[in-house]
Amino acid sequence: MFLEEFIPIPSAVAPMAAGFILIPANEPLQAFLMVFLFIAVVGSAASVLSSYVLYGLGFYGGKPVLERIGKYFSITWPQIKAFETHFTSDREHLYLMIFRAIPLIPLSVISASAGFFRIDWKTYGIWSFIGMIPRNLSLGMIGWYLRDDFASAAIILGKISTVAFVLMATAASVYFFYNRHKFAEKGKGMLMA
Repeated sequence: MFLEEFIPIPSAVAPMAAGFILIPANEPLQAFLMVFLFIAVVGSAASVLSSYVLYGLGFYGGKPVLERIGKYFSITWPQIKAFETHFTSDREHLYLMIFRAIPLIPLSVISASAGFFRIDWKTYGIWSFIGMIPRNLSLGMIGWYLRDDFASAAIILGKISTVAFVLMATAASVYFFYNRHKFAEKGKGMLMA
């Protein structure tokens, strides 16, 4: 699970595989306790630690990349900062926890986006961990429960995850471009201040 941010497989597959491979228990209660301890707690901690690489890339690399290629899309850093203030508004920890808890959202996108939008690194780590516990617990239990059908379930979940990501990215892009002028005005106000 430490490597799930770096390998090109859907992030939901790693905890499912861990539940399938690591949990030998035949009793549901025993399996639940093992999945909670080894996959939900330890696996989530490992995953959050590894996610700081992509968080750092978003934090330190997001602005320079945007300044280079943003002009081709009519996007500026002040617009992004205005969008950020609209997006966060002291609730970024809740958004982070919710997005981390949803099994279909790719973790790498959340990590890089949190860095790009400059969410505090401590807030990022704590709320990512809290959100990943129910995510990894449910996926680990699914992997344990579907032992015989694990491969087909992982393929289906991977396809659903990809579709969910494309839909969310499209919705976010449409929202940003639809409100681009509003964010541009806010961004100009931020530059003057």
